[in-house]
Amino acid sequence: MHVAKPQPDWIEDLVEAEGLLRERAYTTMMDTWHVPIYSYLRGMLNEHDDAEDATQETFVQVLRSIHLFRGESKFSTWLYAIARRKGLDALRSRKQLALRYAHPNAADWETRLESDPFFDGDDAELKLHAALQILPARQREVFTLRYYQEMAYADIAELIGTSEGAAKASYFHAKNKVQVHLISSTD
Repeated sequence: MHVAKPQPDWIEDLVEAEGLLRERAYTTMMDTWHVPIYSYLRGMLNEHDDAEDATQETFVQVLRSIHLFRGESKFSTWLYAIARRKGLDALRSRKQLALRYAHPNAADWETRLESDPFFDGDDAELKLHAALQILPARQREVFTLRYYQEMAYADIAELIGTSEGAAKASYFHAKNKVQVHLISSTD
């Protein structure tokens, strides 16, 4: 038996309402979720333009599919699942995976980030983002969701289709690899 999860107040208006009420619900959703979804996709795709496109595609899909949302999971989990699919589609269609393997070195990623006009982090953030790029895709995704989005392990597990224990293990291994890289890059 599926138990409905507590949902944001505006979902009903996004599904059922018309006109101004639906527009307000959409604005509330965007105010709440645009930055977290963009940040998640930016971590996955590494490029501002790709992340912005995938973010836009995510919210277009939400509007097309909101009537299918059954409330069996949290809205945030459902939204991140859509964003994840849009990000994976972008990786496939733009052949970003080939780019990742062409730049396995964190120093290469630091150089790319330094030249990105949309990256505004300090030196520590630059090194952290570069270190994330050398992680395996699953560990990078779990780390991004836990560290940056502060998502619960249970929600991460549901999103990526694994157990909560596996999500915790992925985060633990990712965190250790990042720490080792950051320590070695300061020497």
